[in-house]
Amino acid sequence: MRFIDDAARINHQNWNKGGKFEHHYGSQEVLHVNPEDFRAFLEGRAERLPDPFAVWAFPEVLRYAAGKNVLCLANGGGQQSVVFSLLGCRVSVLDISELQLERDRMAAEHYGYDVVTVHGDMRDLSAFADASFDLVYQNISIVFVPDVRPVYREVVRVLKPGGFYEVWHCNPATFAVELDNPSSGWDGIGYRISESSRSKVVRRDSDGHETFREGEPIGEYAHQLSDIFNGLIESGLTIEGVSEESDESAHLDLPLEPGSEPHKRSIVSLYFGVLARKAPD
Repeated sequence: MRFIDDAARINHQNWNKGGKFEHHYGSQEVLHVNPEDFRAFLEGRAERLPDPFAVWAFPEVLRYAAGKNVLCLANGGGQQSVVFSLLGCRVSVLDISELQLERDRMAAEHYGYDVVTVHGDMRDLSAFADASFDLVYQNISIVFVPDVRPVYREVVRVLKPGGFYEVWHCNPATFAVELDNPSSGWDGIGYRISESSRSKVVRRDSDGHETFREGEPIGEYAHQLSDIFNGLIESGLTIEGVSEESDESAHLDLPLEPGSEPHKRSIVSLYFGVLARKAPD
């Protein structure tokens, strides 16, 4: 595979060895799903899928996608392909990591469905013909490219007229909370945002801390709201809705450890999803 740029090269290396990114974004095969939960959702016996799947999708999109062609974009690891495959979709997965794609194949073998896996960069969907998919679903992964617009352009090309694109982003207003350094995140009282994400490039300094200020790029980028939304509009997509991610456990009477991911998500909105649509013929 020819890497488009250093971001692709870095992320290929990071995701193939697992580690911080894999743990942070929770991308792993899901081999404990009860298919009956998916049947209940499709038949209207359940209003939503079980966690963690309900957190990352617009329910109406899941029902729309049932039985259709779906591309899980830069979403290898098994999680997303399991969801859509158990909804009866014809699923393709494109990812830069061979390791992640292997997990999609493992999940497919475990549940007994077929999945198409393609090793590639999210900015180059030349493996797919024009108007191939009813839905392109992209969980948190666009954060790993410097510019969202090349991704959007390719998504529009492979979408069928009237097809949907659901893409999840890191919230630029709270991005710094997620950085792994002493001045960001939980400080004993609240969540500290100590630096601006407007510089865009996430770096690792000489002490091994993540920062926007200095050090070597780690292959992760903060995208501004103007780029996120204007890029979709410029590509010809219509924005249908926005959803802020939240942790369902925040609504339960459960003790949450300060600084933990569930507690963090109960306090700040770290991610949001955008649902966009390609114009029908």
